Amino acid sequence: MDLLSFAFLGFLLYIVVFLGVKHGINYSELGILIKKKYKIEEEMPNLSNDDIEKELEKDIN
Repeated sequence: MDLLSFAFLGFLLYIVVFLGVKHGINYSELGILIKKKYKIEEEMPNLSNDDIEKELEKDIN
């Protein structure tokens, strides 16, 4: 039980630190300047429901 608790808490700590660092860098002044200078943007897929349904039908067939 102790090993399972330790693993879960370690994983939870990893997620908190990872998200904190990622958020901290992305929204800091330096992070914003780097994004503007090198024109870095996160790509968000622009998929409609029809596109998703077509892909799922391909996987089924």
